[in-house]
Amino acid sequence: MKAIALAIALLCGSAQAGIHGVRSSFLLGDIWRDKLSTSLLYLSDSWSAAERQSHRDRLLNNGDTHIDLYVKATRGHLAGGTVNPDGDFLFRLRELRASGLEPVLWLIPESKNKDHEVPMANHLAFIDKTVNDYDKEASAYVVCLECDEMFSSAEVNQMVRHAKSRTNKPIAVHLAPGVGGFKGDTSYYAEADYIFLQFGDHLTGDYVADTAMAVAMLKEALKLGKPVVANEYSLYSESAQAKALGDRLCAEGAVGTGNGRTVSFCGQQRASVPTAHGSASIVIGIVALALGATVYMQNDYSSVRTSNEEGLGARYDTDGTVFLTYRIRW
Repeated sequence: MKAIALAIALLCGSAQAGIHGVRSSFLLGDIWRDKLSTSLLYLSDSWSAAERQSHRDRLLNNGDTHIDLYVKATRGHLAGGTVNPDGDFLFRLRELRASGLEPVLWLIPESKNKDHEVPMANHLAFIDKTVNDYDKEASAYVVCLECDEMFSSAEVNQMVRHAKSRTNKPIAVHLAPGVGGFKGDTSYYAEADYIFLQFGDHLTGDYVADTAMAVAMLKEALKLGKPVVANEYSLYSESAQAKALGDRLCAEGAVGTGNGRTVSFCGQQRASVPTAHGSASIVIGIVALALGATVYMQNDYSSVRTSNEEGLGARYDTDGTVFLTYRIRW
């Protein structure tokens, strides 16, 4: 049984090598007045150790597994302060991971910071620096917040390709509200591993996106064939309304949320891992050894099963999807 437990742990670890199931709360209130209202500025030197601890506790209390972070933001137009692009954040990132929050690093902040107004060579060099310094601590990267307000799709895809040449961690693209952002241009997602979808309609009124609109938008995005994280749909991620919408979007096919939910599972059941295809095959073999099972191959998938056709098994499709199964007969 210990061998089987080990095999399950290894299999699940492989299946989740991406960020399927990501759960964060990067908006917690009035980001213009409340210093601690967004995790994006957590790495700011203006935050005290006590403030960081309070913020971590708040996110963990909301059920979060990940935390969204700027690694630079130089203007300081939000209450949370600035993030020095030359800062040393290694200790803070390790502290986050030790607390149970996996860092998702956002490379270029929103347009109001003006950090995008440099030559492309500078952006590529900053990607190199960030990956070199923090790749062991990062769970994923987002190239920019609302990329379409600063860059062409060709430029965004260039940055994504460059990042993917430096790391095997997932790379996501976030745009202005709507599938394809304010331009409706889905080519922005061409090279991305994940779509971080912003729904809009969450900065006024009840501060939560309309449910019907959000579900329709998610279904439209899913047609593109890439995993979609429902990233931005509420200004108040701790609210019951935000969590209800997060739950609904998980049920509709999202593989993660960025503004709160109550359900644990969100895309993990069928985790297609964009950057770790090879590891699944290895784990299939480990499962087979642990079970004393047979591995067989077909044109579209490999599978493990026990000789008596019952018990624990696993299947790895060529699209990178790993299924853990258990068969009983009566």
